[in-house]
Amino acid sequence: MDIIKVIQETATWIEKVNNDFNTNLFRTEELSPGCYYYEIPESGKLSVINRIVSTRSALLVEAGVELIPISELHHYGRIMIFDPDSTTCDGAPEAESACFIDIGDAPPWDTWLALGGQLNSIKFYKPGHDINDTYLIAWVPKSHYFYANGAVEVACLDNFEWASNELITNEYDLIKELFSKPVIIEPDSPLFCDEKTNRLHYADVISRYQVKKSFWNKLAIWKTRK
Repeated sequence: MDIIKVIQETATWIEKVNNDFNTNLFRTEELSPGCYYYEIPESGKLSVINRIVSTRSALLVEAGVELIPISELHHYGRIMIFDPDSTTCDGAPEAESACFIDIGDAPPWDTWLALGGQLNSIKFYKPGHDINDTYLIAWVPKSHYFYANGAVEVACLDNFEWASNELITNEYDLIKELFSKPVIIEPDSPLFCDEKTNRLHYADVISRYQVKKSFWNKLAIWKTRK
């Protein structure tokens, strides 16, 4: 996969196509997986991610939207990593992030980039420092740094983290800055987030929420491997 192009397309989609969070919470109908992330079988997650990436790319080409230059991406967002195997669905990250994170603890599907296994397959990190194959890699637009960081701070099982660039291979120097925690500044005014509106963008599956594993399968490289 061309992770640099995927990031370009995702940032461009958010900034130039679906840039009004209050309209659909960065969850467009065209890219919808049709269910909560945790409901997607493990064997099907990769195909869902690939479909979102390919559909988003095709729609941008069809619309003739010019991609944000690689050198300017750091002005628009940062990378966050989500461990789907460590979530309690308690609603705290959703509330603290003003619905950027959903009740199943997943970031909005318009921001999905790749799985950890896909980064490992392109040797994104230095030898011996691969990340968990199941981690979901997502884009966080600048407008949502404060809200996404709120989810990081309240998640009781530490299943969100800003990415780190200290072990990325030199081949990806062009995007290293995107893999770092941004400066967190509280916005002047809060985002609109109507809980009922949020629910309408998902399947009616609230009764099926499940508690996931109690801790990370592997400790993330940005926390333990120096």
